[in-house]
This record gives sequence, structure tokens and C-alpha cells, in this order.
Amino acid sequence: MIAWQNQTAARLHNGLLWALGALCGIALTATLARIFAPEAWLWGAILCAAMAARLLRGAAAKTSTITPPASSKSNLATTQDLKSAFDNREIRPHFQPQVSLSDGRITGMEALARWHHPSQGMVPPLAFLSSVAQAQLWHKLTDTILHDSLSAMRDLEDAGIFVPQVGVNFAQSDLEHPQLVTRILWALDQFDLQPNRLSVEVLESVVVQDAQSPVRHAVNSLAKLGCHIDLDDFGTAQNPFDSLRQLHIDRMKIDRSFVFNIDKDPKKQDMLAAVVLMAQRLNLDTIAEGIETDAERRVVQKLGCGHAQGYGIGRPMPLDQLQNWALQYQQAPHPHTSPAKLA
Repeated sequence: MIAWQNQTAARLHNGLLWALGALCGIALTATLARIFAPEAWLWGAILCAAMAARLLRGAAAKTSTITPPASSKSNLATTQDLKSAFDNREIRPHFQPQVSLSDGRITGMEALARWHHPSQGMVPPLAFLSSVAQAQLWHKLTDTILHDSLSAMRDLEDAGIFVPQVGVNFAQSDLEHPQLVTRILWALDQFDLQPNRLSVEVLESVVVQDAQSPVRHAVNSLAKLGCHIDLDDFGTAQNPFDSLRQLHIDRMKIDRSFVFNIDKDPKKQDMLAAVVLMAQRLNLDTIAEGIETDAERRVVQKLGCGHAQGYGIGRPMPLDQLQNWALQYQQAPHPHTSPAKLA
């Protein structure tokens, strides 16, 4: 596995300098072809690219071995496999909690798709989401996760646990669907939930489009209905400020690349402080993704970030485990100071 990153500056015609970066992940098929299926190669390349983006720290290249998940040793899921998985409720959400950094309250949760395969066990998203797209079942996936997430909100309330909102990820194809708003309203009505209980999570790279695009129209329509709009992976698109200017955004989800090892990186601290200040000026809330250590949590809390999400708070978990986690978390004397101990 090879991770490569290059960064240089280009001078534009007006004399301005723009820093341009490129990264590449390569999984060597010579060592994988006899052992792993094609999706393992893709998995390795994606992992490499992530390494280049987050771990190289100025180095030109890095090589290492990879260990694909056990599920990637099988063939790509067929359309029939996926249809059966949906029919049998094998694909369902796990929930990752989000907490306030000011008082420790549970302020939300993000729904993340997982496949509970009857013979392969837990299949990670990278091993089946591309197959879902190829089988043209993405809308089925979104409707399944949306339905189960809103149902989970009701179940949590019945258990005496109030979670203000659940975040559901919507892909570009979802946002371009002409019946999206109707589908969401129907689902909310089915569980007697107000629109403000749903957080529509959209990738920054998806919404940075023409102002008249169906995506922007859908996002703004959902915002007018009262749904919360979370701009996911903020800081990764080419022009993040355009989306803030033209969309009804409620909260910026700060990409984990800003957070990783932030306690050891003063430049990252300065960058995050600037992002938080900008959000405050725009009356936007903020949530830091990828919190893994208590040191990272303390730094983002000190810099004024509003909420936190990550393995250091709680891993994605099925609903029954989330209920147990939430009950323990709420009973802790100072939950906002030591959430990692309960994960």
C-alpha cells in the first residue's frame, strides 16, 4: 500500500498564490489478487488516501501493509443479496452519540448504516455502499435508515431518554429526488415527530453547486420546513464559504482532519479557532467530528466548539446498546468531563 501526497503553490494571473494539494492511494494488486476480492483493493486505496491526507505530515510517500476487513474477502454483494438484506432487515442504522461541550448533555446522534450479514457478521459500509449504488438501491437505503432512525427516537423516549435530534446522511441522488421532501414529511408524520427532530446531513462537496441546482433547492426547502441542516465534513470542499452564504445551514460539522492530534498541533488549533469564530459570527453551531481522546476533547472545548462526536464519546452502536450507554452517561456525576470512560 502506497500513500502519496504532494503540495505546491501556483501563481495566478493576478499575482495571488494558491496552495494546491494532491493525494493518491494505491493498493498493490499483485499481493491482493489471489487473496482478496476487488472491493478489498478499493478499500486499501481509500485507506491509503486517508493516510496521505491525515498522517504524512509533509512526507512525500509512505508504504505499509493493509489488512482488509474479513467481509471484503467475499465477492461484491449482488442486487439480490442487497434486496434480501433489506427485506430481512439486515441493513439498519447504528447510532453515534453527540454531546454538548458546554454542559455535557446528549444533544443528538448520527445514524450510520451497518449490514448485519447472516454468515459474514458485521459488514462495514465501505464493503457494501458501492454495491448499493450500483444496484440502484440508494433511495431504499436512505428510506430504511430514515425510518429506523425516527423509530429509534420514539423508542428512546419510551425508555425515558430524550435525544433532541437524529442526523441522517443524504447523498446527492437523494437530494435530487423530486419526492424527497414528501418522503421525509411522511416519515416524520408516521412517528408523530416535528421536523426539528431530524438533522439532514449533507456533504459540503455535494452542496457546493450552482445556486439553482436541485440539491440546493431541496436543502433550503427542508430548512424552511424546520429540519436542521448539518454541513458535513466542513473544510474539505474547494469553496466552503459559498455554501455557507447561499444555504440555510444550522451547524457545521468540522471534519476530523482538523481534530486529529489537535492537542499536539498549534496550527490546527489556530485553524479551528478561526472556524469557530466564523461560525459564531454567522450564528452557526459547530460540532467536532472524530474526537478520539480526552486531550482532543479538552482542546476543542477550550476553543469554543459547541458539540463533539467520535469514538472518544461513543462508538456507533445499535439501539439497545445506545440506550444502555445513554442511561450510564446521564447518571455520571460529570458526564461532559469524562465521556470516553462510558463508551
